[in-house]
Amino acid sequence: MKFTQWLVIIPARLKSERLPQKPLADLAGKPLLVRVYENLEPLRKLGARVVVALDHSQTAEVCTSHEIPFVMTAETLPSGTDRCHAAAQSFQNEAFVLNVQGDEPFINTNDLIKLMSALEATSAPMATLGYKNTDWSHYNDPNVVKIVVSHRNEAIYFSRAPVPFDRDAQRSGSRNIVFWQHLGVYAYRREALASFCALPTSPLEESEKLEQLRAISAGWSIKIVEAKSPSIGIDTADDLSLARKRFNG
Repeated sequence: MKFTQWLVIIPARLKSERLPQKPLADLAGKPLLVRVYENLEPLRKLGARVVVALDHSQTAEVCTSHEIPFVMTAETLPSGTDRCHAAAQSFQNEAFVLNVQGDEPFINTNDLIKLMSALEATSAPMATLGYKNTDWSHYNDPNVVKIVVSHRNEAIYFSRAPVPFDRDAQRSGSRNIVFWQHLGVYAYRREALASFCALPTSPLEESEKLEQLRAISAGWSIKIVEAKSPSIGIDTADDLSLARKRFNG
């Protein structure tokens, strides 16, 4: 694969409903945003362009002080994907865009490379990561997004609910479960990213508050690539506490 064909964008919205000023949260002595950027160093070394898409002067100051390239985008953009699309307009040479959310400091870069390679090798407009999880509490946690995956390794549905529902496990109380946990990383063909942002919001997306359901509702194929490592997406104060413990060993 050609890493120089990839634009890796970290969307970082300052205001967060569940964790205020999340990009600036301290994680082992550095802002979370900086930790996410530093984790992607292997992709930069391989030739990918990595930039942050910002919406506020405070996050811009952090990037400037840590010599992190960034693009300022409108604060009013409705989603991280829209922010990636806006930032991508400043760069025209890359054919693919990888969206690594600004709350994913532990995402495995080998899994990202696998995702990028898979999209290049398929005709699908977009691809994302899934991890085969066996944790019953995660299965029932609405903050953990689940994927229903077809035999072609394409997404049938994403949900905060425990899907697919395992009736036998529920009846027996065995709690033996294997499900696909979604890891919030997306790879797009450049033209597909633009098309996605032009789609109308779907009722499913509004209900679950999952923007990838916009693509499902429109009949898009979303390639699911298996991640070998789980990640800790930081959405809440509890997530941040877990992340700090992980950094501290």
